[in-house]
Amino acid sequence: MVLKKKEIIAASLVVLIGVAGYLNWSYQDTIRVQDGESYVETGKKLGEAQYVSSDTVAEETSTDNAEQNDGEQAEETAVTEDNGEQATDSQESNVTVETASDSGNYFEQAKMNKETSRSKSLEILNQTAENESFDADIRKKAGDKILEEANNVQKESEIESIAQSKGYSEICVYVDGSEANIMVRKDGFSDEDVVKLTSIATEQLKISAQNIKIVEVK
Repeated sequence: MVLKKKEIIAASLVVLIGVAGYLNWSYQDTIRVQDGESYVETGKKLGEAQYVSSDTVAEETSTDNAEQNDGEQAEETAVTEDNGEQATDSQESNVTVETASDSGNYFEQAKMNKETSRSKSLEILNQTAENESFDADIRKKAGDKILEEANNVQKESEIESIAQSKGYSEICVYVDGSEANIMVRKDGFSDEDVVKLTSIATEQLKISAQNIKIVEVK
């Protein structure tokens, strides 16, 4: 019975460790990652996240609230028409984002937090993979996760290097399997930059643009 409990705990760790690692390092200041009609607002501390309607801003809404006020729809339609083709491109790539940061060393801190969190995650995974008291399947899953993390690190580095060569000197990338989050700061950041960064990420990761989130750090 004790062994079974250990196996369950280990399995949970293998599944959740990547998520926990990401949440721990993600963002140093409050950000809003917009997706369609709503966005997720995340604060400095783990757990400070809430799903917020983009129309009510300060009020929480349900994710299945598809109907909007007619007046608000008219305003949104007008804005979309004014933005024209660029707005359409952003929606199709699903990477429209907003963020704010007044920290000068945002990217240094973000990378440091990412490395620290990932190091702790790998330590737990290594202990699980090497512990003979765990079931062989659990140990294999931990080992597979370790290899996946190593590949994620390599892809992050490649995307950052390519982006920097194209003028994005301040950038931090987090890859988790088939998903990627890109934090970037650039004067005059526009939809054209979104397209460029999305193209770099999709080419390197072989994933859909729907799985890429780009956060502009101001």
